[in-house]
Amino acid sequence: MWNKVLNLRLLWLLFSVSGSLWVAWNREHRLKNTNLWAVEVQSTSSWIWKFILSLRPLAKRFLSCKVGDGNNASFWFDNWTLHGPLINFVGPNGPRMMGMPLDSCVARAVISSRWRLPSPRTRCQPLKELRQTLLTTPIPLISQGMDRFQWGLPPNTSPRFSSKHTWEHLRHTAPIVAWDKAVWFKGGIPKFAFTFWTANLDRLPVRARLSGWGMNFSPLCCLCNLVNETRDHLFLHCEFSEQVWAESLRRLGQPMLLFHNWSALISWLSSASVGIPLNLKRMVSHAVIYLLWRERNNKHFNSASSTPDIISAQLDRSIMDLLLARRSRKGCGRLLARWFAHS
Repeated sequence: MWNKVLNLRLLWLLFSVSGSLWVAWNREHRLKNTNLWAVEVQSTSSWIWKFILSLRPLAKRFLSCKVGDGNNASFWFDNWTLHGPLINFVGPNGPRMMGMPLDSCVARAVISSRWRLPSPRTRCQPLKELRQTLLTTPIPLISQGMDRFQWGLPPNTSPRFSSKHTWEHLRHTAPIVAWDKAVWFKGGIPKFAFTFWTANLDRLPVRARLSGWGMNFSPLCCLCNLVNETRDHLFLHCEFSEQVWAESLRRLGQPMLLFHNWSALISWLSSASVGIPLNLKRMVSHAVIYLLWRERNNKHFNSASSTPDIISAQLDRSIMDLLLARRSRKGCGRLLARWFAHS
């Protein structure tokens, strides 16, 4: 998606008044005084030029023109009237019915200081509407300067390209979820956050899921071999996991908590606790989930296992390395002191 935004910006440069050498070269060698909207894709063209041309239908949503002298704006292809591009409004027979070639600029539609209007007897309804529109539209004049292209969706148009505005209208948006801050936060470790995010969506291939898919696996938990391995059991209710959580909470200065389900954990991570910085709480929880999942995989695939004490030591090392590496950042020294306070 971001690649589209970057290439839409290149397409915009071909319309804006730009001193870019890239623009000058493309106008001279690729456009050759032909309107960009009418240029055909050649098999010999570079991949980026083909990609830019493929974005023309998308660019029409954002690109509009304020007519000045009418020499640069395309009569048929540019969005300079309230009807949008006239070739779409009138149809492919419009140039023939009006006697206006497809490559005509807006200035060419003016004869003797008057618009070259469609016949009042035309039976084409779009042409009738276009005639009424032109009758109330000022003609292009040299004194008005050059045609000025605008970027954006009305009413937020601008003479400058806006990557942010374009991105916000192109990307697929979804409602904000309640757990976003518990999963994605400033200072998190990407690999820890990714594992936590996948667990939060309940998409990790725990044994209960694998068994449900018909795979030949025992559904029992890898760490305790007592209960079916679901997400909530593996990370919250397994005896092995409870011991790791007990040590982690002790290091946070937090009394032992029993999370009845995953939602309870998310709620705890989303709310402030007395004396425990939110970021430290989230860092530790992410590390716990990551290390438990790694331990589970090690036992599942390699038949090798550790003890809760070893996992707790790995957790301590991970948190210390993280905070020591960032000790010069604002607030990290306080988090480090808090982590050492209950060592």
